[in-house]
Amino acid sequence: MYQVIKNAKDLPKEWDKLCEKNVYMSKHFLEYMEKVNYCNQSYHLFYKNNKLYSCFMMFERKFNLFIFTDKYDIKVNMKFVYLPLSVTKPSIVFGKDNTEIEDALNKMKGVKILINTDEKDALKNFTQGKYLPICTLENRWDSFEEYMHDLRAGYRRRYNQALKKGEKIKVDILKDNDEFTDEMYDLYEQVFEHSTYSLEKLNKDFFKNDISKILTLSVDDKVEAIVQIVEDRVNDTLIFEFGGYNYEMAHEYDLYHNMLIEIVKYAIKNKFKYINFGQTAYDAKLKFGAKMTQSYFLLSHSNKFLNYLIKKHIKFLEYKVKEYNFNVFRNGDEK
Repeated sequence: MYQVIKNAKDLPKEWDKLCEKNVYMSKHFLEYMEKVNYCNQSYHLFYKNNKLYSCFMMFERKFNLFIFTDKYDIKVNMKFVYLPLSVTKPSIVFGKDNTEIEDALNKMKGVKILINTDEKDALKNFTQGKYLPICTLENRWDSFEEYMHDLRAGYRRRYNQALKKGEKIKVDILKDNDEFTDEMYDLYEQVFEHSTYSLEKLNKDFFKNDISKILTLSVDDKVEAIVQIVEDRVNDTLIFEFGGYNYEMAHEYDLYHNMLIEIVKYAIKNKFKYINFGQTAYDAKLKFGAKMTQSYFLLSHSNKFLNYLIKKHIKFLEYKVKEYNFNVFRNGDEK
């Protein structure tokens, strides 16, 4: 059985159980997203023997199909199987048999895209392409001092320099995300405006959600940078969601490196196995020891000829992955 629900508040209890490994797919959070970023969301549920076995969330928006190239800017109406907040998680739970998902998606008109899928994921009439890789650091340290000790000399020196520049920085955590101010939001906007690839600009109210924590980096009682994190205990992962900083003060206090340092410190102190650094600023994050995992998208068009063109020319729509080779730790990747 196939069911479509238009409001997250109407989702059944089984939804949360099926989506328990994706913190952003909880009924509670999806209800909040409808309030702060409504984009005609819909929820698609698939049952077998009266048991929910697969689902996805979809929204619709006009978007540049060639976002990863500066040669074209062709905006088309697209149906996204994706979370409307630019995070590394998908908005689909595949089943062992995806025939019903394929049938439902293939009956929809126009462009359909699934984002942040795995290489093994495949759907009939959909073409797979490379999307933004995800940066993940595996935490194997009991203290930040151990982490610094394991770095090769050049990296350790660089982060000691950042800490020296940031001596005046005071780090706090908002007691209540309702304390998130216009000034803090401006820091996020500064980073957003400088981003190379930006799928979604979030409004101020998003940062007041109750599943995240917000770290503030202040100098002389003025917040110069923010870091939004999510504690994903189900997957033993600290997620770096979004950040923001004052570009005018970025060099003086080495703000971005100090933001990443605080994330590493937090993950080690709170004993997370992994840090999900997200899908941007690869050079900086890989130099902290993170590794890239390739993510993918699945793309289709209901028009057979246009779908043939997508399959034929998918390389023009893919993210071009740059090669990196940083030897960050003293004994390769081992302690």
